Amino acid sequence: MATDRRLAYADIDQELFDVDQIPMTTRDVRSIGEMLFDVDHLARQLLMDVGGDDAGTLLRSWPTMVAAAEDLWASLPGGRPGVDERDRPITSLSAQAATIESSLTGRKAWPGQGPTNPRVDQMTQTLLNAAALVRRYGAAIPHEQTEAHRDLEAARTRIMHGLYLTAHAVNVALHDNGRDRVTDARESGRRVQLAQHHSPYAVAPTGVWVDRMSACENTARSYLTNRFPHALTGEAIRPVDDPGRLAQALADWDIQSHRALARQLEPSNILLITRTQGLIAGASMVLVDAAATAGILEPSDRLVPAIADAGHSWSNLASRWGDLAPPGARLEEPLARAAAEVRAAYRQITHDTTTLATPEVIATRPGLPQATAATLRAIEAGSELAHVVAEKADTPNLTGPARALSRRAHNDVESGCVAAPPEGDVVWISPADILARRWVPIPRPVATALRAASATAAMTTEVASRAASVHLPPSCVREILRDQRGSESQERTGWQPVGSAEPGSLRL
Repeated sequence: MATDRRLAYADIDQELFDVDQIPMTTRDVRSIGEMLFDVDHLARQLLMDVGGDDAGTLLRSWPTMVAAAEDLWASLPGGRPGVDERDRPITSLSAQAATIESSLTGRKAWPGQGPTNPRVDQMTQTLLNAAALVRRYGAAIPHEQTEAHRDLEAARTRIMHGLYLTAHAVNVALHDNGRDRVTDARESGRRVQLAQHHSPYAVAPTGVWVDRMSACENTARSYLTNRFPHALTGEAIRPVDDPGRLAQALADWDIQSHRALARQLEPSNILLITRTQGLIAGASMVLVDAAATAGILEPSDRLVPAIADAGHSWSNLASRWGDLAPPGARLEEPLARAAAEVRAAYRQITHDTTTLATPEVIATRPGLPQATAATLRAIEAGSELAHVVAEKADTPNLTGPARALSRRAHNDVESGCVAAPPEGDVVWISPADILARRWVPIPRPVATALRAASATAAMTTEVASRAASVHLPPSCVREILRDQRGSESQERTGWQPVGSAEPGSLRL
């Protein structure tokens, strides 16, 4: 019996182009060392971003992160029976975190029950993923050999350093929370007794938590003293065994960033997108310099400055979207995973253990032509992404925390980013809203400056896109296309990337 198949094909086409129906075909291919470095990276970023409003969520997340770190520590090969001197700091830290968790359970006083911090949760999940890989392949690691032993010591140092940075970030947030409480009390005419230890702003109810988190921070620091960064010199470097890794990572990032922007507006996702685009610009300058040293690219007076301007614009835009991101906002997992792989893929080419490699060293690494082509293609495509992000600045009813928006509005007016109002000094956010820590619509100066920053990002990325397209060598394009076809062939034959299914993935 004949049937009309056109409707069926139309249904398939409609589903094919539905962003919610496109299946995920990627997974985490990072090595253990790359995961630990990313925890360190995320902890450093957290330390730069935290504010008083983050204190409660950070405190609730801390015990779970320590538990994940202890689990990874215990799973590393070469452990000795009993309590070893080397393991005492992590054991002590775990006990301290357990008492904090016990105190938080069922607590009605501040911080009470509530959400955890998504950025700490992301670090926790990364530690859990690393522990799962160690358990799967750790038996194959010759931990008695000197190089493997030094690599494992570097891994322990990375774990503890991530905890140290995070503990310090929690303390900074607690300090800022106390300072906000003192400021609010003074503005309302109430007297407040300043603290005499740690910080004048370690006031109730945050003071006791400052004491307890300071103990955790000191425990982590005791392990790192006279050990960091010396221990990191023993890190094993994962070789560039897949020249197409960066191209694949950037392609996946492009897909995931567009998917995230096609869905409902989430400032936390836009913050990650703009920050990652800034990272791509910064790493691209390093690769372009190395490619010129290797003779892959012709030296140019236009390319690097154009990329630098684009990177600066992305970073400025990221700081503004950061004001609008709720402290407890959850990132889309595929987007966060794609960003992490971009960071790892760039670092594999551009770094020597803890430091940036010189252009001469990078120039000798295999896969530099493919990486150069991939990064220039990403710069070229960044213009279109900047226009998509710019559209989000026109979204009606954007909101943010009252205190942060009040500061941003006054700073934008005073710095000349926006024109000063003719009526003179204006209170853009009600003091009552600031005191109550409410979420409020963004004031006019912030909205105007956000649109201006978005337009600047679109303009600078367009200039960088044109410069990248001019300097992209045809030979590099052929290389990257060939590598992408090879990657597709490897996926069809069941090939598994190093980092998720090879014993060697324990190398840092």
